[in-house]
Amino acid sequence: MNGAGPTIGLPHPGYGLRVRLDHSKAKDLAAADFTCSCGRPSEDAFGYDAVEALVIRAERHMRDECPNEHVRAAAAMRSERRKQHARKRRK
Repeated sequence: MNGAGPTIGLPHPGYGLRVRLDHSKAKDLAAADFTCSCGRPSEDAFGYDAVEALVIRAERHMRDECPNEHVRAAAAMRSERRKQHARKRRK
């Protein structure tokens, strides 16, 4: 994480979480950036482990900490969809 982001979607990337995996076997080429509409400073990450950690931090922020109620509602809906999808796959 070097704080230079956002790196993906230039020149006007907008808000949200963007993840880029160039190749399924080349995990060191992973890149991600996160910008929230609440004014939180943008973050970026390079490398598989750093990208995974950024995705977790971003989802937690959007679901639990963000002062913007629309962002929290959308994140809660995504989280619930993931849980429903996992329950359906276990059958």
